[in-house]
Amino acid sequence: MLGYLVGNKVVIRDEKEASKLYNKGKYGTLEENKLTLSLVEALYLVERKKLKVFKGEEELDYDTLLKLAAELEPRFWVRFCVYRDIRKRGYITKTALKYGADFRVYDRGDVPGKDHAKWVLFAVNENDIFDWKRFAAMNRVAHSVRKSLLIGVVDDEGDVTYYEVRWKRP
Repeated sequence: MLGYLVGNKVVIRDEKEASKLYNKGKYGTLEENKLTLSLVEALYLVERKKLKVFKGEEELDYDTLLKLAAELEPRFWVRFCVYRDIRKRGYITKTALKYGADFRVYDRGDVPGKDHAKWVLFAVNENDIFDWKRFAAMNRVAHSVRKSLLIGVVDDEGDVTYYEVRWKRP
């Protein structure tokens, strides 16, 4: 399957391939018979050898795409580690920029557009400074969109540990 880098997105133009990838794994956004992937989604699919990404006529290998994505998005590596891990665990994961979070995560078996995401997920590096204001802001975002807060902490080896935070009324 072929994708083309357009700004900070990757577009799959082949209608049949785009539809197949979207229907099978709910990757990206399907509009006007094209599939638009985020750089995180595209790199994940390149890593799994399900997608080849081109910039003009040049094919971008995994390392080149990773370097380019990291230049475009400062927190790319941490976000990618979390995305890759949660996808490998069988969860559908979509961007959550409109919520001010990194990702929306759907419970296993749920379908975006039909079901609502269960969590909003923030990806953080284990070395990040994490104060109570930031934590409270994350909690407010999750609570305001009626989702549980999930924090994915990435260590120096790229392993991810998750913490779920929920409101509890006494």
